[in-house]
Amino acid sequence: MRRRHSRRSAGFTVIEILIALAITAFGFAAIFSLQIGSMQGNIAARDLAVGVNLAERYAGELRAEGSVAQPIALPARLRVERGRWHTLTPEPVDQNGLTGDESRMNRQRFCVHYWIAEPEGLRGAGAFNARVRVVWPTANRDVGALDQVCPEAAAANFVERAGDFYAVTLPVIIRQGGS
Repeated sequence: MRRRHSRRSAGFTVIEILIALAITAFGFAAIFSLQIGSMQGNIAARDLAVGVNLAERYAGELRAEGSVAQPIALPARLRVERGRWHTLTPEPVDQNGLTGDESRMNRQRFCVHYWIAEPEGLRGAGAFNARVRVVWPTANRDVGALDQVCPEAAAANFVERAGDFYAVTLPVIIRQGGS
């Protein structure tokens, strides 16, 4: 007896190959999309970690400056107008606190602001209530946007452009004569 082979069993049709290619392409597109989202999430997490580290670093500097014994000897950064935001970095800095001229890293840039007031009920007690705010643009590495936020005159007006930036604010107590 002879067996007849149909054309169908001999291989795949063009339609079947195109459907398989389309399914594979959609799968790869989904994987690439997940990878891009993961990379963007990692960059945002890195920038947030750097912002927190910079805030802690500059808070430590303010605490150290406040440790002088006499109020008249307070550094200029602590003798500023109270209840108003000021700048600690008039130029954008990298994750190490270095400006563009000093830094060799081509990464995100940050501005650091601070705010000082005497705590309610503790006036004259030698303690200051402070905040350290680190700001960076939502558009990664947009240093031009920071030029409008870093200078002293712009630090107090930062809130007006808050949609264009991420920020981390760290509360700090500065004790005069102590750390």
